[in-house]
Order: sequence, then C-alpha cells, then structure tokens
Amino acid sequence: MQPKRIADSHFHLFRRAQVPQSGLLAAAAVQKDFLWADYEAAWAGLPLERAVMVQVRDEGEGLAEAEFISAIAAEQPRLAGMVAGNLAEHADRRPELESLRKFPLVRGIRRGTQFHPDPLYLAEPAMVEGFRRAADLGLVPEVCVKHFQLDGVIALARRLPDTTIVLDHLGKPDMIVEPQPGWLAKMVELAQHPNVVVKVSPVVQQPDDPALKGEAVGPIVRQVVDLFGWDRVMFGSNWPVCQIISDLREWISLVLDALPAATEDELDRLFYRNAVRVWKLD
Repeated sequence: MQPKRIADSHFHLFRRAQVPQSGLLAAAAVQKDFLWADYEAAWAGLPLERAVMVQVRDEGEGLAEAEFISAIAAEQPRLAGMVAGNLAEHADRRPELESLRKFPLVRGIRRGTQFHPDPLYLAEPAMVEGFRRAADLGLVPEVCVKHFQLDGVIALARRLPDTTIVLDHLGKPDMIVEPQPGWLAKMVELAQHPNVVVKVSPVVQQPDDPALKGEAVGPIVRQVVDLFGWDRVMFGSNWPVCQIISDLREWISLVLDALPAATEDELDRLFYRNAVRVWKLD
C-alpha cells in the first residue's frame, strides 16, 4: 500500500555559500546549492502536497533564513511551513522569537544540540525557558539530538508537559541491524510523555556514513511507531542530507517496507495528517 498524499515534515533548502562547511554539511553529497526546483525534481511523480523546510543555517541566522525561505514560499504554495533557528537558551536572543513569529510561514523553532558536548544541554533551565517562550508565541519546539542525548529530551518533555515537542530523525539511533537497548530504553521512557512527536526521517550521523540497509531500518521504524502510536509520528525526507545515505524515493520505500500491515488510514496519518496538525499547515 502506498500513501495517497504526503506532507514532508523535514527538508532543507540552502545556498552552499550561506551554510557552514562543517558537520554533515561537509559531506560530498551536499556541496552545491539546493533550491526549490531541485526539491521538486526529487519528488517528481510522487504525491507531495505540503512541505516544511527546517533550519539548516546557524541558529543565530534565523531571521535571515526565514526571509530567504519566505520569499520562495510566496511563489510555491506547497512550501507550507518552516521551522526556524534560534538560540533560545540565550535571553538576549529571545526577542528574535517575536520577530520570527511575524513570518506567517514560521511554525516552529529548532535547536540542534547533537554535537554539543553536554548530553543534558536541552534540560538546562535557560533552554527550557527559551522553549517555553517559543511555545507561548505559538511556535512548536523541535530538537535534534543523538541517541545518547535522549535524557535531555526526556527532561525537556517533563518540564514542558503542555507543549508539543518534535524529535528529529527517530532519536538518531545507529542505523545498524544489531539491537540497541540503550536507545530503545530511552525511547520507551520518552514515549510516556504524550507531548512528544517523532519524525520518521533518515538518520545521518557522519558525513561518511554508509548507505542505508533495509534490514536495519525496518526494526527501528517499527519500534518507534509501536511506541509512539500512529498519531505521534510523521514522515520526513531529510532531503538533501538524506543523499549521504539514501535517496528520497528509497527512504519512502524503506519506511513502507517496514510497515507492511499498515492500513490506508494509518499511512495517511504518518505521511500526511500528523504533520498538517502539528505544523498547522492548513
């Protein structure tokens, strides 16, 4: 069974010169500009109806990136939302949240801490306060951590129980066949917080990661869907970063292969309705 419609909850657009040449953006697969025409070409023939562009510049450049993406969205109605960057833990940067909220396209704020040395950085009081302010303004907090940093997400979810929190990339387990009891135990604990929604999107750890294998993807996707249920998961392509390990069409196939018993309604929630609800795309 195939999804009838798709809302891509996680993709990136950027000009190469405007993003850091570090981390995953140092990979050979992303050494060019990636603009809307490239994204449309990647989706040709597939039922994409909505898309949410996610912060890729340094979080300190949130306003400039929002202006750049809003200009594109003015001519591309399928570009329906954006998750902007902000250094929310710094009190002197929080006024930018109000400016970001004035962009109709901006629906959330992302703080990526996957390369931060403190695995509990998301639980710092200043970070919690920053996300609380974002939520007060109607902006959904989104976080990106590696699997050994999930305690910080658990603490954040506990301290903001009335705020929807979006977790990127399946909690970033290692995409291997072997069981991962540490990641799974933390995801079990995180799933007990009903305010957490997880993106089912490709996991890239390093610029030289090997290609994805279906036998590794399947169990991880099934475990996340089983834990969080069909109403708290949403599909994301992670394009073009996904090209380090997989192309967009292959990722869709891997997700579908992982969920062979899914009904049409369940797939519609995963691939479309949950993203539309969380990001208020209608």
